[in-house]
Amino acid sequence: MNSKKSQKIAFFLLLLATLLIVVPVGLIVVIIIQKGIGAISWQFLTDIPRKGMREGGIFPAIVGTVYLVTGAIIFALPVGLLAAIYLSEYAKDNFVTRMIKLAIVNLAGVPSVVYGLFGLAIFVIFFKFGTSILAGSLTLGIMILPVIITTSREALESVPYSFREASLSLGASKWQTIRHIVLPNAIPGIITGTILGIGRAAG
Repeated sequence: MNSKKSQKIAFFLLLLATLLIVVPVGLIVVIIIQKGIGAISWQFLTDIPRKGMREGGIFPAIVGTVYLVTGAIIFALPVGLLAAIYLSEYAKDNFVTRMIKLAIVNLAGVPSVVYGLFGLAIFVIFFKFGTSILAGSLTLGIMILPVIITTSREALESVPYSFREASLSLGASKWQTIRHIVLPNAIPGIITGTILGIGRAAG
């Protein structure tokens, strides 16, 4: 079998695997739109629930989601970005640092219900925040923190080291190099991580 024929077979198998995933998902989306489009209206989006949430709209749920996600990002983005900067630029490459990075990656895969129980125990009961926007935002912030740290760290590490060397050779300090050279080049990856975090928090 020549290389051109094997390449065509591999391409066909990859295409088939892609279709096996995309087609069912596409059908599900189409069915959901067909079944649900008739129930969506301006009144449904702006009205409050009534009769035990069997009638009315979802406006409070929309507002609550916006508040929770905004609070989570306000908490998680600065903390996550600073942690990513430390891990990628300042922390030494040793066993402890590698274990911390591994733990952060593993925390990104923890189910959201576990974070919910953690938030209930710590913020609602221990700190007595009650069932409030603050408790929910902090819980969601902790949940998306590993995602933001991991993606931001990878974005920072993807910036070529030659950029840092050039900046340092011109007399810039390490922090000036990070602030004016590394961070601007890593912004697309940081934004991607933030969007992923928002998606998980909103979901």
